[in-house]
Amino acid sequence: MAPRSSPLRWLPLLAVALAGLASAQPVPSELYDGMKWRLVGPFRGGRSLAVAGSAQRPKEYFFGATGGGVWKTTDGGTSWAPVSDGFFGTATVGALAIAPSNPDVVYAGTGERDIRGNISHGDGLYVSRDAGKTWSHTGLRETQTISRIVVHPKDPNQLYVAALGHIYGRNPERGVYKSTNGGTTWTLVLHESVQAGAVDLSMDPQNPDTLLASTWDAWRTPFTMNSGGPGSKLYRTQDGGKTWSDLSRRPGLPSGTLGKIGVSISPVDPKRYWAIVESLEGGIFRSDDAGETWTRTNESRNWRQRAWYYTHIYASPKNRDEVYVLNVGWGRSTDGGKTFTNLGAPHSDHHDLWLAPDDPARMINANDGGANVSTDGGRTWSEQTFPTAQIYHVSTDSAFPYRILGAQQDNSTIRIASRTQGPGIGKTDWTDTAGGESGYVAAKPNDPDVVYGGSYGGDLSMLNHRTGERRSVDPWPDNPMGHGAIDLDQRFQWTFPIVFSPHDPKVLYTCSQFVLRTRNGGQTWTKISPDLTRNDPATMGPSGGPITKDNTSVEYYGTVFTLAESPRRRGVLWAGSDDGLIHVTEDGGRRWRDVTPKGMPKWGLVSMIEASPFDPGTAYAAVDNHENDDYAPYAYKTTDYGRTWKPIVDGLPRNSFVRVVREDRRQPGLLYAGTETGMWVSFNGGAHWQPLQMNLPTSPIHDLAWKDDDLVAATHGRSFWVLDDLTPLQQLARDAKAGARLFAPKDAYRVRWGRGQAPGNGANPLSGVVLSYYLPQDEKEVAFEILDAEGVSVGKATGSGKKGFSRTSTWLSYPGPKGFPGMILWGGFGGSLPAPPGEYTVTMTAGAAKQTAKFRWLKDPRSSSKDSDLAQQSKFLREIAARVTEANYAVVKIRALREKLAKSREALPEGDAKRGQIDALQARLTAIEEAIYQTKNRSGQDPLNYPIRLNDKLSALLGVVSTGDFRPTDQSRVVFRKLSGELGIQLDKLAEAEKEAQGF
Repeated sequence: MAPRSSPLRWLPLLAVALAGLASAQPVPSELYDGMKWRLVGPFRGGRSLAVAGSAQRPKEYFFGATGGGVWKTTDGGTSWAPVSDGFFGTATVGALAIAPSNPDVVYAGTGERDIRGNISHGDGLYVSRDAGKTWSHTGLRETQTISRIVVHPKDPNQLYVAALGHIYGRNPERGVYKSTNGGTTWTLVLHESVQAGAVDLSMDPQNPDTLLASTWDAWRTPFTMNSGGPGSKLYRTQDGGKTWSDLSRRPGLPSGTLGKIGVSISPVDPKRYWAIVESLEGGIFRSDDAGETWTRTNESRNWRQRAWYYTHIYASPKNRDEVYVLNVGWGRSTDGGKTFTNLGAPHSDHHDLWLAPDDPARMINANDGGANVSTDGGRTWSEQTFPTAQIYHVSTDSAFPYRILGAQQDNSTIRIASRTQGPGIGKTDWTDTAGGESGYVAAKPNDPDVVYGGSYGGDLSMLNHRTGERRSVDPWPDNPMGHGAIDLDQRFQWTFPIVFSPHDPKVLYTCSQFVLRTRNGGQTWTKISPDLTRNDPATMGPSGGPITKDNTSVEYYGTVFTLAESPRRRGVLWAGSDDGLIHVTEDGGRRWRDVTPKGMPKWGLVSMIEASPFDPGTAYAAVDNHENDDYAPYAYKTTDYGRTWKPIVDGLPRNSFVRVVREDRRQPGLLYAGTETGMWVSFNGGAHWQPLQMNLPTSPIHDLAWKDDDLVAATHGRSFWVLDDLTPLQQLARDAKAGARLFAPKDAYRVRWGRGQAPGNGANPLSGVVLSYYLPQDEKEVAFEILDAEGVSVGKATGSGKKGFSRTSTWLSYPGPKGFPGMILWGGFGGSLPAPPGEYTVTMTAGAAKQTAKFRWLKDPRSSSKDSDLAQQSKFLREIAARVTEANYAVVKIRALREKLAKSREALPEGDAKRGQIDALQARLTAIEEAIYQTKNRSGQDPLNYPIRLNDKLSALLGVVSTGDFRPTDQSRVVFRKLSGELGIQLDKLAEAEKEAQGF
């Protein structure tokens, strides 16, 4: 690395400046918006808070994914499809309801009511009037969190909505809303306070004007969570919401502070009410006089642990004494709520339940693994094979093809293939790896089978996939569970960083409030920084309360949340804290400087720092301030080691905060940003942003990784996606000219990725050389031809002539041997011949325009052969193929010659001596043919009875030599010389026979 005083140090800065000048204006999106994101998987469900079903359509159900939108099944849960993509502005669904009188009418409320630390906000209510085919927004945008929807049993346009409101701030749009026109207009019929919103609703189906509603005094800050207070109450209306009675202090209910309350009215007995109440004297309560008096029937903590996250209760539609309650497990009581039987389900942590009103054995359950359908009362369930995984961070390894690594909330970590040679990316292509549900996952740069992963509580582990060895290497193995941050020597956040040095694979960093480094795989950790946070004791108390504490490290504050080392200069480290500070060191941690941008939100979470791959003094910071009820985008850029920063948010939506910014590894100034609602690109160093969403569904983008000119997105609700082949964007950053355009292809590997996509599998990319192009207008035909260095064609393709950006692909190969009609070979080879590694030229013809570009055709990196070996293989295959073609053409020629001779013979008079000469010549031709080809073959198995001849043997040799990526064996060449020589004898005989035949 050049010293700081070297003039070479300024070359990367110059490149960045020139890149900005090259694309000072926004690049028209039509130049690239035909690019497509590819879903990799895993096809494994993430958290769901909302489910709904229909009495009229027993196979049709909906569920709402957190960060993943609305999904629908029409076959009872065997298969699911997303139905809200393209309609919803946010992706988290917290409430669903199907109108009982018209199953085509479906309502979806957005936002996450079970307010864990990584929740996503919503943007109001949506309605579908065609069973989920299309959706329209229907108000309540500023509520942000909709907790429950109930619809009148006979009028699909009359409904009530429980709105919890902003989780991180006070707002007046809280309470119970009523609409009588399908959401066109709304009336706030119950409002408790700007801090307490409505969390649950239940309607009496026999008298729809009677409803129970609960309000919840609940809120979060970046460092704590509150559940309970004076605004937590239980209400009843008997006149459709005009007036409400506060039942909270009716006899039998808890007298102390109340928290979250779940409610349900029995459809069988309108006087029987159920409630599950968070309180020190909480539990499950029953009323048999419409809420005037109550009895606590069950106080087991199994049903009220972590009450803020659960607290849901459901009356059976057929049995007044049957009731269901949801928690980590879920239970059913048939004795009036006294005792509960724990019911099984494919995943724990249960959040919603729908029971068919005509058959409660038919149900759908929402849990932290998605949704499950049961038709037998919960004994058996449908599977959760839909791609709604919530991924925190993403990294890739050095394997080929590279693997994608990350941690899935409510599940394990995962290591999944980025592409395969099978039919899609299935379960056999991914496995769990080191760490747990919340952490970073990082593979050792020089050994991809050695993986380090984190989890909450400061857990950090190593897994060697090759040997199966696992090791805990926690930097500070003092389990913190249940403690507030102030009690801890080292504060590790829920998603603390785990980062390998780009300069030394033995150096691994992690962070508490300090930056820690190990050089020996975690055997020893060394602090290389002071406390790099504000270290404010007021932000480090225990989380939860006033009833139940909840300390899992999600709320641990005053931690280093992100860390990056400059790929350009060893020892330049950037650290960002969750309480709004950025520090940099230029000497490996001996001295740190506070370089927090002026004007940055004081308590904004520095969610990601990106150290530029082109210049050690350049970095980008994404700042997330939504936990202070501020959803604006914040992102910053420095080019002088943090001495000055400038905001880089022009073009980003005002209400979609930025989680991550990454820079392209080949093109300076080409930036990618992941926000809470989608993907963005900047071609000019952040001066302006424009969408990069294309077909990517709306979902929070928590992290991005650049790998081999691909962009990998970790969505928090729709699993992993890959934008393959970023080279067109790199070229547009340099030159955004209009007109017909062939983008120079990315160097391509001689690897065929699997075709097709089986259900439940991720998609593979295109195989061969990928051809990207742009047309300013429709063309009748777009044709491509690829030539080798000698001008020989090795590939042709046609593309869409439609205006805009398109992609196609073709494989590079030479034609195989030519055959003849009716030919039957045992060792038949009908394929093409692989083109060897090297440089090739592609020409695109679109209308009158012609453009050319060069690219390299690369061998499979897993191959043990050299490029020269494959060149030998390709050359030899072409030699064999040419000889096979000669043999087959000889058969064709012999048959044509015999036919001609037969006609000549027929024209001669009986007794003519030439007839005998022709007969002798015909016999010689037959002998030549039978030496070249087994003429007795009439079926595929005949060669087992009639020995194969020269063309079959040569064709078989072609198959032998083409197997694998290897240079030809010596014995293959010997056999070829032998067979080729024998064929040459027959071809010489044929040539003599041809001359002789000219006399007839």
